[in-house]
Amino acid sequence: MMLGNLLKSLLRFPGQNRRARRARSLFDAGLAQMQSLDYESARRSLEQSVALDPDAAEAHYWLGILLARDPQSYSASAQHLERALELNPDITDGWANLGGVYYFQRDFARAGASFRAALAADPDSVLAQCNLGLLLKECGRPDEALVHLRRAHELAPEAKDTLRNLVVTLIGSDRCEEALAVAAQAVERNSASYEAQLFHGMAHQKLHDPHRALACYETAMKMRPDDAELHDCRGSTFQELGLLAQAVECFDRAVALRPDFALPAFHRAMARLLLGDYRRGWDDYELRQLEGDCPSWGDAFPRWDGSSLAGRTLLLYREQGLGDEIMFASCLPQLIGAARHCVVECEPRLLGILRRSFPSATVYASTPDGALPREIAECGIDVAIPAGSVPRFIRRGLDDFPRHQGYLKADPERIASWRERLDQMGSGLKVGIAWAGGVRKTRRALRSIPLERWRPVLQTPAVHFASLQYTADAGATVAALREQHGVRVEHWNEAISDYEETAALVCALDLVISVCTAVIHLGGALGRPVWVLAPYSPEWRYGFTGDTMPWYPSVKIFRQPAFGEWEPVISSAAAELRRLAGAPAG
Repeated sequence: MMLGNLLKSLLRFPGQNRRARRARSLFDAGLAQMQSLDYESARRSLEQSVALDPDAAEAHYWLGILLARDPQSYSASAQHLERALELNPDITDGWANLGGVYYFQRDFARAGASFRAALAADPDSVLAQCNLGLLLKECGRPDEALVHLRRAHELAPEAKDTLRNLVVTLIGSDRCEEALAVAAQAVERNSASYEAQLFHGMAHQKLHDPHRALACYETAMKMRPDDAELHDCRGSTFQELGLLAQAVECFDRAVALRPDFALPAFHRAMARLLLGDYRRGWDDYELRQLEGDCPSWGDAFPRWDGSSLAGRTLLLYREQGLGDEIMFASCLPQLIGAARHCVVECEPRLLGILRRSFPSATVYASTPDGALPREIAECGIDVAIPAGSVPRFIRRGLDDFPRHQGYLKADPERIASWRERLDQMGSGLKVGIAWAGGVRKTRRALRSIPLERWRPVLQTPAVHFASLQYTADAGATVAALREQHGVRVEHWNEAISDYEETAALVCALDLVISVCTAVIHLGGALGRPVWVLAPYSPEWRYGFTGDTMPWYPSVKIFRQPAFGEWEPVISSAAAELRRLAGAPAG
């Protein structure tokens, strides 16, 4: 009876069975073509298979996977993956791959929902754990991201990119010690793993242990000497050690291996700027904008290309940190003189100072959302440019830097008030100090000097010291120094919380001595005497040799003679301060 029914069915639907067999044949052909990398033929076969059998989940799934290779096909890819999962919700990695397509479409809500659906079906899906972690990281939720990235690495420590994703995210989250431990364990598991050696070196590098980092990179070089990322890492490590010729050579090699890899080209630009090679350095310095610091309205106006500004209104918009903003403001007098009018965006703390310093310009404070205020948009702006791109046109060599006596102006009444307060400290020089700068990402450990180590400077007779340190623990630090060593450094919170007060105090002081931080730029821009205590290979703004900065004629640099050596710097600054104060040599 069953056989009879089957025969009747075959006789009743002969075309349907032929279509099913043809659809299956096309599906098998499509998979074989994908395996042989004939993607165009595979796409045609799978599309025909789906047309013949619209309810074949596998065909929809693999067509969706294939289409995901091309950003132009993301929408179609998502449709096929959605249909596949509608037909069969249990497809292995189906939800994770659909989430990946949503992620590439920047539809983070749907991507997150898909990744979580994948984990609900299989909590041990490495792909879903990785993808959800990367999504959360991009959404600015690194702690949550690390939960999933740690789990992915735990599940499959040797799987592609699980080590990379975890170590890079740990470093980006300022957990470099954990990153080092994870990478060290990877090396211990498999010392022949290229990725383990690479990321072990990267973790050492981020902890400012360049010699160990280079040892790891040299081991990795024996395994894969043609990896541009490795050469870029080696270049950055050589630069930290002050071996700039080797650094540039590595960056050149990385760019040659991967011309589309922007990071080594940007790093090479900073090495060239550090060496004072402004002509070649500025062009690739433009690559800094790939990090997404440009405002959403950045394309609303034509980009200034260095041509004449006569009769035109220029919008100069801010970027990067406070120190760079002050430094690039040194270009404003020249721009204001050349343009019909200048509109200047600034960090809110600088609004009063810049308006006072450049009264003919329209200066406005940036907003938290980065939006362009309507009254500014209606200023008749002809061209716009980020502040860091201006020197590319007007600071091409050392001769292009003006010998100014300061271009910022502090509030005269506030200056007078601070002078009265400083006079109460007694006779003698009044010196401001700052001993810590930056964050881990901007090499805080290399730039900072614990206040305890400043004692040769702070014990100079007939000199009184005031803190210009902006960190939250500054008051407690100076209090501990006084209690333990009897060395007094005044710390006034009101001088730090309000940048107008900071600028006035800097003007009232006789001298500022600081590590590389924003107060250097403020003091130099105000034309005040400033001494910089600089690491052996500092940020490019400070140059690599000499005791001067082209940006600020009033600044003097005391440099480390070798990597990590602060004692000679402290001794030199202390001896110079004694001479300035008229104190006997120590």
